[in-house]
Amino acid sequence: MYAQAVARRSPQCLNIKDSLVGLVYKYSTAVPSRNANPVSTSRPIDPRWLSDTKQRVGKCITFGLPSKQLVEASSILQQLASDWTELLMGSEGYLTAPGRVGLEKQAVVWGEMPMTWPDRISVFHKLRFRPDESTESIILDVVILSESKQRPAARCLEDVVVYDYRTSRRTTLPPFMLDQFQRTFELQETARFENESKIHHLLNRVRDIERNTWDRPDAREDLGSARS
Repeated sequence: MYAQAVARRSPQCLNIKDSLVGLVYKYSTAVPSRNANPVSTSRPIDPRWLSDTKQRVGKCITFGLPSKQLVEASSILQQLASDWTELLMGSEGYLTAPGRVGLEKQAVVWGEMPMTWPDRISVFHKLRFRPDESTESIILDVVILSESKQRPAARCLEDVVVYDYRTSRRTTLPPFMLDQFQRTFELQETARFENESKIHHLLNRVRDIERNTWDRPDAREDLGSARS
């Protein structure tokens, strides 16, 4: 449903340079193939890392934390609460800076009824491949993110074909467009690397807390005390 709604909001054709060159869009709700994306050289990150990390920190707090570890756990939870979108989407190569987001916290409405679902969505796009001088089409990976669930609600793709209306055939990207797309792809790779590093650092901090609480040889759960 989300994917169809987003597809309807987008133009079927965007004319460039007085309609001499256009970008023709084709939409698909198919999930990108496993081998489509560039291979990451860093350690793989569990897709459920965000929810799992919050549960792991919660387990440590429930078990009982000394004041120093409690401050560290609070710092981790605060970072997750404020930066979760950038970490989650950035680690996949999506740009989350202002002006880079297709839709941001858009209220979900059911048809024409005056009803709003208790959720908002954000839509992110990224280039799947780095374009070059021979590129005639661009594939954009799209994620529709649920703000309340803090996870993707849908994934789809857009196939953008460069079309020259003077010759009625496909063509390559004009130089000015190629330059901007290549810069965008480089920003995507930078965002992916930086946010993957941040996530690994967060996970290491959580693991340190676990080793100092329930996951140590002499660990004893703090069950509290009651006065007789």
